[in-house]
Amino acid sequence: MNSPFSLEGKTAIVTGASRWTGKVIALEMAKAGADLVICARKPKPLEAAAEEVRQLGRRCVAVPTDVEDAAQVEALVNKAKEELGRIDILVNSAGTDIIKPSMDLAEKEWDDMVRLNLKSHFLCSKAVASVMIEQGGGSIVDVASTAGLRASPTSSAYGAAKAGLMHLVMTLAVEWGKHNIRVNAVAPGFIAIPVHPGYLEHFPHLKAIYDRVPLGRGVNMEEVAWGVIYLASEAAGNTTGVTIPLDGGMTCMLG
Repeated sequence: MNSPFSLEGKTAIVTGASRWTGKVIALEMAKAGADLVICARKPKPLEAAAEEVRQLGRRCVAVPTDVEDAAQVEALVNKAKEELGRIDILVNSAGTDIIKPSMDLAEKEWDDMVRLNLKSHFLCSKAVASVMIEQGGGSIVDVASTAGLRASPTSSAYGAAKAGLMHLVMTLAVEWGKHNIRVNAVAPGFIAIPVHPGYLEHFPHLKAIYDRVPLGRGVNMEEVAWGVIYLASEAAGNTTGVTIPLDGGMTCMLG
């Protein structure tokens, strides 16, 4: 009998999977047994990521997609259904931040943050839910952020979008529970990725926060992926509408 944490026999879509955390999520899900359709905007790094998944012995289809565009999202979902037969899991990982004081943030930058970090998650969830309803259920996992759980100086648009995302997770969980669709999220704190070295030195107020993290470090990309896998798996079969912080205890001690 498979472990309840196994994704053996499951199929999944992972957005924003060409690099960083999204790519690691796809790789770790493949190790857990899932076959994948992955998407991002740029074809070359996306195909490279897909090949890494295939090297792990799993099927993987790369579909270049702008997840802010409803028509492209529909095409992605149709391709996933065509290639894999069903969609058991959706991981909404696409997202980014603009680090800038609110007074310096342009209207377009605000709109960009909300479109990518909130609207795209809604579009993908809605499109996949239509398939999951037909097949009798599924699991949707969003990558949120602790920026949505507390004040986020220099990340106001990103934090607001992530707060909205966590509210969306709760609402969709209530609406779609009757269809056996679970909707949850992970909320990473500071993610330790190669692009970040030296980053905190430029923002002393943020460095002071992370210096107080109880576990004394940021979260690894693999740890984010393992949180996603838990929520996507049968181990979390009675869990829906929740956001799990992956932040070393940071949000516990900020009051």
